[in-house]
Amino acid sequence: MANTNGWGDGAANNTIGWGQGANNTIGWGDIHADSWAGLTDISGLPTTDPDAQAFITAAAITDPTQQAAINTLVVDLKGYNVWTKMKALYPFVGGTASQHKFNLKDPRDLDAAYRLVFSGGWTHSSTGALPNGTNAYADTKLNPSISLGQNSTHLAYYSRTNVSANQIEIGVASSSPNIQTYLLYSFSGVSYKSINRTESIVGSIATPTTGLLIGSRANSTTEKYYKSGSLLSTVTVNSSGLINGNIFLGSYHNITGSIAMWYSSKQCAFASIGDGLTDTEAANLYTAVQAFQTAIGRSIGTQTVSDADAQAFVTAADIQDQVEANAINNLVIGMKADGLWTKTKALYPFVGGTASTHKFNLKDPRDLDAAFRLVFNGGWTHSSTGALPNGTNAYADTKLIANSVLSLNSTSIGVYSRSNTDVLAPSIANVTGGQVNEASLFFRFSNTTFLRVNASNSASATTTDSRGLFIANRINSTEINLQVRGTQTTYSNISNSLNNIPFLLGGFNINSLWDNKQQAFAFIGDGLTAQNMTDLNTAVQNFNTALARQV
Repeated sequence: MANTNGWGDGAANNTIGWGQGANNTIGWGDIHADSWAGLTDISGLPTTDPDAQAFITAAAITDPTQQAAINTLVVDLKGYNVWTKMKALYPFVGGTASQHKFNLKDPRDLDAAYRLVFSGGWTHSSTGALPNGTNAYADTKLNPSISLGQNSTHLAYYSRTNVSANQIEIGVASSSPNIQTYLLYSFSGVSYKSINRTESIVGSIATPTTGLLIGSRANSTTEKYYKSGSLLSTVTVNSSGLINGNIFLGSYHNITGSIAMWYSSKQCAFASIGDGLTDTEAANLYTAVQAFQTAIGRSIGTQTVSDADAQAFVTAADIQDQVEANAINNLVIGMKADGLWTKTKALYPFVGGTASTHKFNLKDPRDLDAAFRLVFNGGWTHSSTGALPNGTNAYADTKLIANSVLSLNSTSIGVYSRSNTDVLAPSIANVTGGQVNEASLFFRFSNTTFLRVNASNSASATTTDSRGLFIANRINSTEINLQVRGTQTTYSNISNSLNNIPFLLGGFNINSLWDNKQQAFAFIGDGLTAQNMTDLNTAVQNFNTALARQV
């Protein structure tokens, strides 16, 4: 046992807290060496905390990284003296409803243990539990009047979704008597809400609506709200009672009508319910939870990645999601390894979920026309799955002019579509009414894809599904390629000239031809070899798969 470093305590001298016993074991707490006898060690740790092990066993967590993260979370919460204040802790690991339901504080499959009972439409994955925003909620079975204190209560919700809407993330309320206990990120422009009191409008917008939001009442006169470790607001308001009804996750439980309402569409990666927290305890809870989320690759906040070009984009677009940042990083690294990076002029990965994040060019993420960042016009819907033009007046100006940047006989364009629609409109094009040659991709129209690359004549191919990556590529002065989801076809096609106008995404702004396909990736660049096109399809598909939006 000599020189063993890890969580635990030297049994020889009962070292308490951070310290070093006679056998040089370092760790949190006063736990004798024989107290964990018989437990299975995980992920290289000397021992597993018994509470962590109970949860790991109940929830059938087999992934070593997740096991280690759960263990560290429990040990950290105990070290911060926050563990004993918790009634329910939902870490949402494992990726399934049967694993997400368990309460880390008491992982028995019982109502009395506050394990979740999911209702309505939920999507369970490795990044958390996503309610559908229309009928999804989870009953915690935790009744404030039985389990909480009127002047000592907290709620916490870790959101991985940036959406400002009239939704409530966690809570319960009654109208007779009029008592509210709930937490939300934005409801008619207001965030936070109320803890054990008569409802009134409290708070302001907390944007983005991601990260850990905590509401805490630690006494009879004061509520405090925290976002991602920082104090947002202190509210002086008297408590008025405790509600006799169960707290719901993913919605607001109105016990007067015995209904769920104001359904949330924010993915939950952690939630907790318990006693009131001090400023220090709230900050420490965030530190522990954020370390847990980072360990399993799904944290929200300022992200750091390994590739310098990927980091420049992550910083410029303010990508707060660790999964998105890692996906960008892996995309860039892969494209460089495949010789694709230097052949592209503009790359639009459409991550972040908003117009302000979707506009950036991964190749040059400056907010300038000269950097080919997008300028959106008309009606677009921006979300975590991409940018959707409305099909009536929407287009995005890339500011990339063909004859200034591209070569006549070496040009490629492409779009990754998540929509299967049949419409006469280009997903990407550069053309004016006075010019007959163009570079464009129409897919699909009357079950046909039409493509031109610096030419006046089109090539066409039968296409019954407009989803996936479509690439139009000029090989030389007499040939072009079409690649649809990895399958390539070569056509005879003579190049004419390069246009002196910018490429547009989503439609023509001159002929009223408007596309309605959601874009999850788009690019413009030099001509590609057959292997380049295959590699790019693989890279883009892997990228979208990492973001759970592949088709």
